Amino acid sequence: MSVYLSIMRAIKFTFQNILRNFWLSFITLTIFILTLVTVNAVLFVNVVAQEVLESVEERVEVTIYFQPEATEDLVKSAQGYLRGFGQVRDVQFVSAQDALDSFKERHGADEIVLASLEEIGSNPFGNALVVSTNSTDDFEFILDAIETPEYASYIKEKDFTDYEVIIERIDSLSSRVRLAGFALAALFAFIAVLIIFNTIRVAIYVHRDEIGIMKLVGANDWFVRAPFLLEAALYSLGAAVLMAIMMFLFLHFSQDWLIGYFGDSHADVNAYFVDNGPVIFLTEFGVLAVLSLLTTAYAMRRYLRV
Repeated sequence: MSVYLSIMRAIKFTFQNILRNFWLSFITLTIFILTLVTVNAVLFVNVVAQEVLESVEERVEVTIYFQPEATEDLVKSAQGYLRGFGQVRDVQFVSAQDALDSFKERHGADEIVLASLEEIGSNPFGNALVVSTNSTDDFEFILDAIETPEYASYIKEKDFTDYEVIIERIDSLSSRVRLAGFALAALFAFIAVLIIFNTIRVAIYVHRDEIGIMKLVGANDWFVRAPFLLEAALYSLGAAVLMAIMMFLFLHFSQDWLIGYFGDSHADVNAYFVDNGPVIFLTEFGVLAVLSLLTTAYAMRRYLRV
């Protein structure tokens, strides 16, 4: 028997096995797809969370408020001092008058607040510096750096706490989602292993007479085993291909929703899956293939007598 003919017959027997056990094959493929859906959902949430965190970090600023008695020259000296650090992206000077005007604009409808300002009779605000860094990890360094004897006594307040809370909540949420997602994916993978094991066992039982005839006419062990191994590989390939199609259809048809919900981060998420799609889905196919082939090999070793 030529190699080509052996391969074609093995492929033929593979599809016969799949069709004869259609519902088991369908359930196996469905569980594989659910496993990949869970994994890709976790990956999607992880990418979105990372993009949102980066977006938040780009907008995060720490504001250093100075006492009203701190002169403009002293505050601008502190501005130049902070700009000398490599961790600092920009330092903006906010004058006391600008701070007062901004406060009045925010509380324009609150007559009590405006009346309190008039009662004071002078500008209660001092000059301020708005500092943005290359990373939120650099803020602690900057806040420590400004505490020099030259400036420390003139600093009234440093505002960064709220942003820290936001970033910690996003990071904590994405971590919990990631953990739950991988746990669910592991559960589906375990179910898939059980289904494949039983699918191969049923297929061996159904084809026991054919396998006996093959051996009588001289078929070698690999020719008998090949259809079962190909069947397991086809489940993995089919699940990976269908998952890739589903993922890109989701990204395509949910663009408006994604843009409205995630803003500019959507473009980065979409680009991530476009750029890394081949690696992602080939890796998923490889993992599923190894899992299913090992399960099939174990089932054949236990039930196939050749």
